[in-house]
Amino acid sequence: MNYFFPSTVEEALGLASGASNPKYIAGGTDLSLQIRDGVFSPDTLIDLTCIGELKGITETGRGISIGAATTLSEVADSEVLPSTLIRGARLVGSPQIRSLGTIGGNICNASPCGDTLTPIIALGAILRTVSPSGLREIPAEDFFLGPKKTILKEREILKEVIIEKQFLRGSSFFKKIGRRELQSISQVNLALWLVMDKPEGVVSRIRVAVGSCAPVPLRAVKTEAFLEGKKLSDDAIDRGVAVLLSEISPVTDVRASLSYRKLVAGTFFREAMKEARDDSEA
Repeated sequence: MNYFFPSTVEEALGLASGASNPKYIAGGTDLSLQIRDGVFSPDTLIDLTCIGELKGITETGRGISIGAATTLSEVADSEVLPSTLIRGARLVGSPQIRSLGTIGGNICNASPCGDTLTPIIALGAILRTVSPSGLREIPAEDFFLGPKKTILKEREILKEVIIEKQFLRGSSFFKKIGRRELQSISQVNLALWLVMDKPEGVVSRIRVAVGSCAPVPLRAVKTEAFLEGKKLSDDAIDRGVAVLLSEISPVTDVRASLSYRKLVAGTFFREAMKEARDDSEA
């Protein structure tokens, strides 16, 4: 197997074009196991960790750009990112995994229970990619096609995650349950972003995403539409929970049952909405 360390995106694309079965690698915390287990058998690994433009968290005129090779530890320690993404990154694996693993790798691994996937959907993130055909921008909610499947084309690289300015205001939340909170695979996770008009306490904008309840992370658009323009009374929150539970169709598997996942998703949503209401009244 050939192993390369390109210093630019252009060099990485050139190496991929010249290989018959290449794979891009950064932290390698998932890919190395998949290669070991025979899921993938690449003839060439192209390591992206030496490409400066793929690393770091940068404030721009558009909002915030997170390079795809930025480690999960860097995301977790950020002082400028929304709390839902910081919290999600903090709950990925162990400290050792977070110091190696990258946000791009976590996204491209496309696990339905990935702890950064629901936050980027709730934040309306744009995923910017590059390939020999050029650049394109993909809304995070359209990026995932199924378990371990994304919209990325062959030899295409996820370059950066863009969080636009409008999503840097308001409140955001992330909640997760596994067999234990840390170093565990999510049985359910939920990310939420919203803006409330003060002092009325009316929801002006909201985005909700639920993970580990479907083949891909789900954006709860009906729940969002129901709550926008409403004051967060206990009754409105309860009715919002009912709409959310009608939108998700969890599976029963070795980690959790359908009924348990629905119970947890509803509980998480209710808790997040009440926390948002309390914040707006503070």
